[in-house]
Amino acid sequence: MKKLVLFLILVTTILRCSKTETRDPNAPFEDANDITTTTLETTIPRLEVSQSEGIITVMLSVTDQNGKPLEKFTLGNYLVKMSVNGNEFEVVSNNKIALSIFDELNNKPLAIATTMDYSSSMAESDILEMEQAMREFINLKSDIDLMSIIKFASYIDEVQPFTSDTSILIDAVDSEPTYIGTSTAFYSACDLGLEKATELNNALPIVIGFTDGLDNRSSINESQLISNSTALNTPIYTVGFGDANQTILQYLASQTGGRFFYTPTSDEINNLYQLISEQLRKLYVLEWVTNFPTSTEVTIEITTEYSAANGNFTDVSTKTITIE
Repeated sequence: MKKLVLFLILVTTILRCSKTETRDPNAPFEDANDITTTTLETTIPRLEVSQSEGIITVMLSVTDQNGKPLEKFTLGNYLVKMSVNGNEFEVVSNNKIALSIFDELNNKPLAIATTMDYSSSMAESDILEMEQAMREFINLKSDIDLMSIIKFASYIDEVQPFTSDTSILIDAVDSEPTYIGTSTAFYSACDLGLEKATELNNALPIVIGFTDGLDNRSSINESQLISNSTALNTPIYTVGFGDANQTILQYLASQTGGRFFYTPTSDEINNLYQLISEQLRKLYVLEWVTNFPTSTEVTIEITTEYSAANGNFTDVSTKTITIE
C-alpha cells in the first residue's frame, strides 16, 4: 500500500510539473499593484514610411501623469487604426504588427539637438544649473547616440555639431559662447536644431528646447516652427524654466509629438533631463507591412489602454504623414 501511495504521489508530481501555463503574449499588460498611475499619457514622436521595404514604423511614448515611462505593454494594450485618403480601417495587431522597444534597437541612435538659453533673464546661478543638467544628460546617453549643443540669446551659436563623443560634448557645454546678445531667439534656435538633426541618416531626430522666457528675437514665429517640425517629422521636447510661457511651450510640444516639462526652480532642471532621457529610450516601436503609392496621405491612430490599481485608463494619439 505504501508503495502504491508513493507511486501515485510521484505520478501526480510529474503531471503537475509537465503542465505549462500558456499565456497569450498579446494579452494586455495589467498591473493591480500599480498604485501611482492616475492618468495615461501618449504621444507619437515620429512616424516613418519606407517605400523600398513597404514598412510603416510608429514610435509611441507611453507614460503616467508624471512623465514616467510605463513598461511591459504588449500588443494587447493597443488598438491601431489607419486612415488612408479618408478611408479608415483597423490594423489587426495579432497578425500584422511587430512590437519592440527603441532601447533594444541597438543600431538606431538618437540624434538630439539641444538648445541652451543664455538670455539676460537667466541669472548666473540658473545658467550654472542648466549647464550641470546638460552634463548629466550627456552622461546618460548611450554610446551611439548623437547630440549637438546650440547656445542662444539674441543670436544663435551651434558650439558643437552632432557627435557621439561625451567628452567633446561636455567641453562644448563648458565653453563660453561667442557674443550672442541678451534677447531670446528661442524659435530660431529650435529651428536650427530641426535642420541639423534631420540631416542625419538612420537616426531618430529630436529637438530639446530650453528657455526661461518669451521669444522676442527669432526670425520665425511659433506657427512656422510647428510647420517646419511637422514637415520634417521631428518632435520638439520643450523645457520651461522660471517665467517661461507654459501655455506656448505646452502647445509647441503637443503639436509636434514631443512633451512639455516645466521647472520653476533651477534645482529641478536635472531631474527633468533625466526624465526626458528615460522617455526617449523607452519608446514603443510598432511596425507593419504596407504598400501605398506616393502622395498618399496616411493617418495613424493608436488607442492605448491600461488597467492599474486606480482604474482603467485610455489615451489616443494620432499622426499624419504623406508618403513621398
